[in-house]
Amino acid sequence: MYPPIIDIPSAPFSWSGFYAGVYAGYGAGRATSTGVANGSVSPVDVEGALLGGTVGVNTQFDNFVVGAEGDLAWSGVKGSATCAGAPAYECHGALDWAGSAKLRGGIALDRVLVFGTAGLAVGGITASTTPAAPASSGSFSSTVWGWTLGGGAELAVTDAVSVKAEYAYYDFATVQAPINTIANLGASDIKSHAHMVKLGLNYRF
Repeated sequence: MYPPIIDIPSAPFSWSGFYAGVYAGYGAGRATSTGVANGSVSPVDVEGALLGGTVGVNTQFDNFVVGAEGDLAWSGVKGSATCAGAPAYECHGALDWAGSAKLRGGIALDRVLVFGTAGLAVGGITASTTPAAPASSGSFSSTVWGWTLGGGAELAVTDAVSVKAEYAYYDFATVQAPINTIANLGASDIKSHAHMVKLGLNYRF
């Protein structure tokens, strides 16, 4: 007689724990400059690459996963257009870097996590004109704050390594460029937003 073979089921996969990772992506959006004095509006469409890092933590309850995540990226998102009402000038807009601190929640289907995100957004922008207007520096840079909303999916390829695809919308608050920076007739209000798609690789500790 042989002893019976007992089949011991493996422990279910868990998304709980800390993680860190890297990602690459693409961003596209618009930066709009509005003259405070004359109301002229100069929109600039921007696009470019992203490269950044992520840290976060998850806690899983049954099939529900909640957590928090922060990320920071170098950005090559930029563009140019003819300035409104001034065809001799080119208006330029750039998102130099971007980051976020957000909450993340979703549904775990074993090794697949479908999630949504929402939180605080921050970035660095540069607005400039060529040539510079008389008596103006021709450039203005600022940190901008706003909000972000998005979602995506993550696949655990091993117990520690996962890959993800994510979309996020970033909306930044208006900042004001003083007179004699990008314009010599008055201050300019600058409003920016962007759509970002990211592909990432995470490692769980």
